[in-house]
Amino acid sequence: MDGRGSTANASTTSTTGGGGGSSMFCAFTNQASTQFTEFSSGGCEVPQNLMGITYLSLSSANPASGQLTDDITVAGPVVIAAS
Repeated sequence: MDGRGSTANASTTSTTGGGGGSSMFCAFTNQASTQFTEFSSGGCEVPQNLMGITYLSLSSANPASGQLTDDITVAGPVVIAAS
């Protein structure tokens, strides 16, 4: 996958019953750091500087610490190969 300028597509199903409008983010973990991009319209922008094995997770927050934790992980990880 050439990550530069690409979009990762996915679909979600709400289990909370409300269409609450809360924000979701894609978390790309690569080489011991995580980058977050907004998840909207069924996809998210892939950061341009990813290389090699990358773990993609869906997150309920974009923390200032830049760390993906269990309490904000909604789905994943899925392994992708970025080049």
